[in-house]
Amino acid sequence: MVAVGTVYGWTTTSLSRLTSGDPDVPVKLTDDECSWIVSLTVIGSMIGPFLGAWFADRFGRKRCLILSSVFYIIGWIIVLVARSVVALYVARVILGIGVGISYTANPMYISEVADVNIRGALGTLIAVNVFTGSLFTCSIGPWVSYRVLVGVLLTIPILFVVSFVWFPETPHFLAARGKKTEAAKSLGFFKGIHDSTEAKRELYLVLRLSSDNQKNRLSVNSTQNTTIDKHTWLVRLKTMWLPTNLKALKIVLGLIAAQQLSGNFSTMQYLQVLFEKSAIGIDPKIATILVLVVGLVSGGLATATVEGAGRRPLLILSSLGSFVTLAVLAIYLMLEARGVDVSAVNYLSVVDVIVFQIAYQIGLGTLTNALIGELFPGEVKGTAGAIVTVFDGILGFTVSKLYQVIGDSFGSHTVYLFFSVSCFLAFLMVVFFVPETKGRTYNEIQVLLSGGNPTNKRVEEDEDVLA
Repeated sequence: MVAVGTVYGWTTTSLSRLTSGDPDVPVKLTDDECSWIVSLTVIGSMIGPFLGAWFADRFGRKRCLILSSVFYIIGWIIVLVARSVVALYVARVILGIGVGISYTANPMYISEVADVNIRGALGTLIAVNVFTGSLFTCSIGPWVSYRVLVGVLLTIPILFVVSFVWFPETPHFLAARGKKTEAAKSLGFFKGIHDSTEAKRELYLVLRLSSDNQKNRLSVNSTQNTTIDKHTWLVRLKTMWLPTNLKALKIVLGLIAAQQLSGNFSTMQYLQVLFEKSAIGIDPKIATILVLVVGLVSGGLATATVEGAGRRPLLILSSLGSFVTLAVLAIYLMLEARGVDVSAVNYLSVVDVIVFQIAYQIGLGTLTNALIGELFPGEVKGTAGAIVTVFDGILGFTVSKLYQVIGDSFGSHTVYLFFSVSCFLAFLMVVFFVPETKGRTYNEIQVLLSGGNPTNKRVEEDEDVLA
């Protein structure tokens, strides 16, 4: 996910350099070409989920994540040798495919190896590490040459492959393929269990309590080589229409819409350009780094507090805070556009974007990916991840293209007023529709989505295990 962040961070720090005609860059871009550089990445990220979901279900979550790194490596090599706008377009699509695969496979891998008590915290690290990659890129981008920056970014996916290749596949995937001995070893690796008998017993408990379908439950003590039937895409899509899965999908798509319609993606991609156009009183490069640092710290705060505070309170605070900060920014930009002297508060835009990042990252920016891994049962996670990422890509492409068009036509304040209203609607959605999943097993979450009492379900499960 750090590699994902570098894909986004490269545009944040490089767009102004690519449009300036700097002799250090291989080609000079127009503003419209820059908008395509941003948008084509989103298009690639809509292709990636289909490949990622199929590959993850067929060959495993681990191999799928390694596959995403192959796309990053190829993409950065093309950027490094590119001599035309078309080459950069191709590279951004390839990098976008890697992003789509990562966002599909990573929540699957994390949710299947994480203990219930830390599952939410690990899920938030997806967004935190994306921010880490963006911050890393923007921190070194202004001080090194164009090619040196790309060379450094190329090393990140290479380092990931070298390190991650030693990690095992998830216990759930291995057990579903009938590889129960390997599944027990994998679980022992992640939980630090060295005794094989204890690892098998732990695997049984995990699969027993997290199983979402009674027919697909596995027993490590069974003498038969039980495997889960390979579902076709049609069957999996039909499974998505089950009431609990459909409700989970609506919740996640609503949160994804809130992410994109908050304008965070577009704002961060054009952040340095935005600061360069405004008289903010400090170096735009420093201001950009400052905003990213604050965003990273806020994401870290979400990771540290999500298991204690819960998902719903953080999402409520996040959406409401984003609504207020974006409304303030819209008013500031409107006054500036109408010729009102705002020089006395020229730092306001920077401060407000910083506060927005704090509000956004403690909930909307970090918890959505965690909920993808928590709300969906194992057999539809790949399909759900693909649907969510494609929906995210469509909205991301639309918003990123219209951001500049609407801003130029009606003023930036109009754009941010729309973003503000969207966050208020997200606040209402979280209050009335999003359940609390903190500390709950998959079965309990499914009961919660169906409108039942998960406490009663836990008692039944505990009695079954004890029996």
